[in-house]
Amino acid sequence: MSKHYRKYLLLLPIFILIQVLVLNEILFFTYINPYLYLALIISYPLKAPKTTLLFYGFILGFCIDLFGGSPGFHSTATVFIAFIKPAIAKITIPHNLLGETDEITANKIGKKSFITFSFLIIMIHNNILFSLEHLNFNLQILSKIFFSSLVTLVIILIFEIFKSNSK
Repeated sequence: MSKHYRKYLLLLPIFILIQVLVLNEILFFTYINPYLYLALIISYPLKAPKTTLLFYGFILGFCIDLFGGSPGFHSTATVFIAFIKPAIAKITIPHNLLGETDEITANKIGKKSFITFSFLIIMIHNNILFSLEHLNFNLQILSKIFFSSLVTLVIILIFEIFKSNSK
C-alpha cells in the first residue's frame, strides 16, 4: 500500500469528525453549510485506480451519512464526484503536470486550475446533495447550492494554504 493511500486512510476519521461535530453544526445565515471533507476527494491522486477512488468516496460519504443522520445523500454525491473527477480534470487541469501518485494541489497545478477544478467538483456535489435532500429545485435551493459551494471553496483554499505552509 502506497504512503498516499495510508495518508488518506488516516485523514478519513479526522475529516469525518471535523465535518460531523463542527461544520454540520455551523450554518452560516441559517442555510449555508461548508463541506471540508470534499478536500479529500479533490486532492486524491488523479492517476489512482478508479475503483479505489470510488470506494474511498463511498466510505467517506457513508460515514458522513451514518454520523450525520442522512439516508445516503452524501454517499451518493461523493461517489458521483469520484466518478466524474477524471473527466473534470481533463477539462480543467493542464496535461502532464501530475505524476503517478501526485496529489492535486494548488502548487502543482496552479491556483487558477485548482480553483476551477475544485469549484466544479464542489458545485456538482452540492447540486446532487441538496437536490436529493429537498427533492425540489427552486431559487432558494439554487442560492443554497451556490453559497455553500462558495464557502466550501474558501475553506478548502484556506486548508490548502495551511497545507502548503506546513511543508
